[in-house]
Parts: sequence; structure tokens; C-alpha cells
Amino acid sequence: MTALAAEAVRDVLGTRGAVEQDITMGAEDMSYVLKKVPGCYMVLGSMNKAKGLVHPHHSARFDFDESALGIGLEIWLRLAKRYLS
Repeated sequence: MTALAAEAVRDVLGTRGAVEQDITMGAEDMSYVLKKVPGCYMVLGSMNKAKGLVHPHHSARFDFDESALGIGLEIWLRLAKRYLS
């Protein structure tokens, strides 16, 4: 699933768009779900230094670049199409 997701990301953002991260305990209970169904984590970056959107998620000053939403939607649509074909 990770390879399939990376392909969908590369379709939308090119080869520099899909970056593998180190393993993290972002939601440790997800491992139980992934024992039953195929899946992987994807993180959509939304930081935009030019707009001053630089604060981390759990900061009271967090905000995100809404233009990332369309990019994320396109990635998910392509991922679904790849998975179903």
C-alpha cells in the first residue's frame, strides 16, 4: 500500500513529492487495523513560510495553507483509482 500511495503522490507532485519518513508512533492503535486491512499513513504538508504558516500542529498559532486541500484530494482520488483498477 505504501508503494501504491507513493505512486499516487508522484502522479500529482512529481518524484520529489513522495518522501518516506521514519517509523513513528503517530497512532499506535492503527497497527491493529493494518493487521486486518491493507493501508499506510500519508501526511500532507501544508506549511507555507511565505504566508507565515510555520507553526506545528499542537501550537495555539497553528494554521495551514488551504491550497494543500486540493492537492490532498487529487492524491486520494488517484490512489482510489489505482487501488480499484
